[in-house]
Amino acid sequence: MVLGIYGSGGCGREVKDLAEVNGLWEELVFIDDINESGIFEGIQRMPFASFCESYDTERAEIIIALGEPEHRIRLYDKVKEKGYAFANIIAPTVQISSSAKLGKGIILKAQVTVSCNTIIEDNVRVESFVAVGHDCIIRKHGQISSGVMMGGGSEVGEGTYIGMNVPIKENVKIGSNSVVGMGSVVQREIPDNVIALGNPARAMKHKDHSRVFES
Repeated sequence: MVLGIYGSGGCGREVKDLAEVNGLWEELVFIDDINESGIFEGIQRMPFASFCESYDTERAEIIIALGEPEHRIRLYDKVKEKGYAFANIIAPTVQISSSAKLGKGIILKAQVTVSCNTIIEDNVRVESFVAVGHDCIIRKHGQISSGVMMGGGSEVGEGTYIGMNVPIKENVKIGSNSVVGMGSVVQREIPDNVIALGNPARAMKHKDHSRVFES
């Protein structure tokens, strides 16, 4: 089986390292529609159209390896439309309860703990040193940065980005397509489509554009 790593930036290179440690794929390929094709970091790099020509859906699966939520969602839909399956990339040091339910296209990096009866939906990325408590939900396309602590029964909405070192109180819901800035303390509900900051975290402004990372 071939693994297509969609994105060859920092996230993509980290995923490549994890995939090599897992040793589950015969071949790794970077998919990149912007940068030059050829050998990059020791493996082939090519645009998605070329990948589709070279590897059919029976032979390959794909993981989205980009940091910008807007781009992750767009590429997820693009890959799904072409009929490719999504791989899960899970570091060897991750601890997952037997009662947790995982979707597809998930990245779980080093020292992540996923507790009992938690649900992690498709195309979710969880960075290192994150604790996901019991009965939590991380909806599709959610991104959880390093050092986040999710109290039991808390929920992160679809397409929402949680910054580094954010504690989330138990049974608190964070809405969809929102951003919680790093170091914020989530003690009460955060609505959809906002940027929330502070201690306690509160909506500071409407998220009137879809990008998290500005150039």
